[in-house]
Amino acid sequence: METNKFVNRYHAVNKNKMILTGLVLAVLSWILASVLDFFLLKNVSFSQVIFNPGPEQIWIRLIVVCLFLIFGSHAQFIIDQRKQAEDALRESENKYKSIIEAIDDGYYEIDLDGNFTFFNDSMCRIMGYSREQMAGMNFEAFKKFYRPGRASNVFEWTFTKKDGTRIIFESSVSLIKNQEGRTIGFRGLLRDVTQHKKEQELEQAKLAAEVANKAKSEFLANMSHEIRTPLNSIIGLIELILETQLTSEQREDLDVVISAAYALLSVINDILDFSKIEAGKLELEYSLFNLRDFLGDSLRIMAAKSHDKGIELAYRVLPDVPDQLTGDPSRLRQVILNLVGNAVKFTDKGEIIVTVRCKEKNDSRACLHFSVHDTGIGIPKEKQDNIFSAFEQADSSISRKFGGTGLGLTISAQLVNLMQGNIQLESEPGRGSVFNFTAWFTVISDGDYAYELLSDIDVSKIKTLVVDDNESNRHIIQEMLESWKMEAHTVPGMIEAREAFAAAEKEKKPFILNIIDSEMPVYDGFLLAEWIRDHSKSQYDNIIMMLTSSKNRNQENLNKLNIKNSVTKPVRPSDLLDAVIKTLNLSKLSGESAQEITEKLPVQDSPLKILVAEDTLFNQKFIFRLLNHRGHQPVIVENGLQVLDILKQESFDLILMDVQMPEMDGFEATIAIREKEKETGLHIPIIAMTAHSMKGDRENCLQAGMDDYVSKPVSSEILFNTIHRLVPKAVVPKIKPEHPVFARSIDKENLMKAFDNDWEFFSECLDMFAEEYPKMLEILREFIEDKDCEGVRRTAHAIKGMMGNFQAYSVANTALTIEEMGRRHDLSQAKQVFDNLVTGIETIENILKNLSERD
Repeated sequence: METNKFVNRYHAVNKNKMILTGLVLAVLSWILASVLDFFLLKNVSFSQVIFNPGPEQIWIRLIVVCLFLIFGSHAQFIIDQRKQAEDALRESENKYKSIIEAIDDGYYEIDLDGNFTFFNDSMCRIMGYSREQMAGMNFEAFKKFYRPGRASNVFEWTFTKKDGTRIIFESSVSLIKNQEGRTIGFRGLLRDVTQHKKEQELEQAKLAAEVANKAKSEFLANMSHEIRTPLNSIIGLIELILETQLTSEQREDLDVVISAAYALLSVINDILDFSKIEAGKLELEYSLFNLRDFLGDSLRIMAAKSHDKGIELAYRVLPDVPDQLTGDPSRLRQVILNLVGNAVKFTDKGEIIVTVRCKEKNDSRACLHFSVHDTGIGIPKEKQDNIFSAFEQADSSISRKFGGTGLGLTISAQLVNLMQGNIQLESEPGRGSVFNFTAWFTVISDGDYAYELLSDIDVSKIKTLVVDDNESNRHIIQEMLESWKMEAHTVPGMIEAREAFAAAEKEKKPFILNIIDSEMPVYDGFLLAEWIRDHSKSQYDNIIMMLTSSKNRNQENLNKLNIKNSVTKPVRPSDLLDAVIKTLNLSKLSGESAQEITEKLPVQDSPLKILVAEDTLFNQKFIFRLLNHRGHQPVIVENGLQVLDILKQESFDLILMDVQMPEMDGFEATIAIREKEKETGLHIPIIAMTAHSMKGDRENCLQAGMDDYVSKPVSSEILFNTIHRLVPKAVVPKIKPEHPVFARSIDKENLMKAFDNDWEFFSECLDMFAEEYPKMLEILREFIEDKDCEGVRRTAHAIKGMMGNFQAYSVANTALTIEEMGRRHDLSQAKQVFDNLVTGIETIENILKNLSERD
């Protein structure tokens, strides 16, 4: 506002000056013209020529006055313009100097001799000198840094300040020219870059160290892989040799060799994972898995070692923990096995219990709390802070009793961190240790699990005796049974069991089922089973033996003791329930209990047209022959897409739907069928063919819209009872009697039930089996060599089902192991297990052929 007033006043004054100048010039020109007329004209007075001139004089004078007025105005205008320009230049210079003085960088101007003509306060501050001292300094050296023709002249130089400090400057230099274009000096900006240079050096050193560390880690990863590959071959070859006829000394020596090989493999695996983490190459993979069965499968890896030391190994998952999760099961298994492996190593007696609780849960995610409790030697307080550091151990002395790399807990801590959790230790010397860790997972199905039974299986009120010397395991088994509403009683040994039997007889409430631990002090489970057999009354017959290892499962010896089924410790809920159902011969008829088992199949009166969706060739032929044998009309397709295609052209009374199929699985196909039925109003009964009798994987069958389900390997009795319930009118021809002669190693009753008590049917399926299994093994071998994990998983799954149909459960478990390797994307041990699978199938083939030849 003040500036505008000043400008307006300035213009007004200039305007008045221009008017005054014009008037002065006009008066002067008039007087000058009058003087000239006075001398030139005759007989006129001076006053007359001034005040009363003639017309001619007036016009001449007016012209002259106008010329002078124009000239004066123009002259005044030029003077004013120059003055304004000078004022603007002066204002611009003042503003420029204010800006220069305000910047943090130093600004300088020097003449051609190198003397300062101008510099700002920042220049003094940076260089550490006062203005007076700076004025007397000469910087002629600046001139040599200027290079004509360059767009930018920037240079660095080192300078010693007044206090002796050496600093690094970054400066620019450019020419100063006068109005004629002649160079009169140099100007530029100057900046202190000492700290920036130090930071750059540190960053470069850091990057160099990281590159070196990464190169080291990558080298370790590559070397570990190269070492592990031949080591796996060594282990596989030794395992093959151990299966041959050897002397006791040879077997003992090879056991030492393979033990050392596994120890070395463990060290290599630790180094490999550690180097991957250090190199930043380890990433989590996400897949669907069932927590409870996953824990059981994982802990069985450590079961043999723990039981060899006389340690009880068990796990417990609380009911509120969701079962179907998405996460990285392979890395979770690695953490658990590291912790359990350490617990086994540092525990000489007692137990190791793995417990899982739900710490936090929302609609889509859950934070699970895992604890591994052991009764081992414990860890001193002073060692606990560093226990998760690399290469640290509770006992690092040369003569320490326990080996290891010291990497297991470090890797576990880093993996837990990747799973967005943390790991902690609680321990006291002589009183054991508890390792706790948390991890986040995506929840697939909501609601409490509680080892829940499917709605149409009723085992409630079945009086069961559990015999186990370990209190924790008794509690875990009891919790499982009671969650199924069974009446569970627990005792620690044979003497207490006999007392329980006596009390049950007295009360006339006998035990229907007995679940016995095979390994107990003084009197083991087999002695108790023998006592039950010798003192058997009908209520004592049903025995499930809990074995410490699947290798101890000799079916012939179990049969001699009337042991109907066995499960391997640590006991998985699904295995125990399957064993209960098979032992009590429970059908899946709605509302059927242990006391209401139906022994005869219903007679029905019309054939059905049945669509069978199954991708495995052997299972296709088996199901086709089984249905055809009952007079039905089966139509076979290989996947869900083919189901949807054929339903557009034909109608069916029933669909048998395999759950796992390529391209489109059974769940997706069922959902698509049910969506289509919303438009048509029709409903086709769908029976799923799946794996277990537990709620978990199979609860998805009901959620997808399936009407019922049967377990694989398919039992003809359960299958046709299920068909009859869904479609009451169906042909069931008379059942042929079973063949009388069987090898003792084959479960005669279960095998014949699987083949509908039809010896001819069994012989035909055996021929199909002999024809198909070599092809399937060759395909599996190629998938393993090509590292095609999905192909391995799918083919091993098919072989598992095929072997299950022949009741060859040990071989089926071997196929299951390979299937799990494919699912985990870890085929490092697949070749060795595949060789065992080939041997097992060939053995089963010989046994089955011997049966066929005895027809």
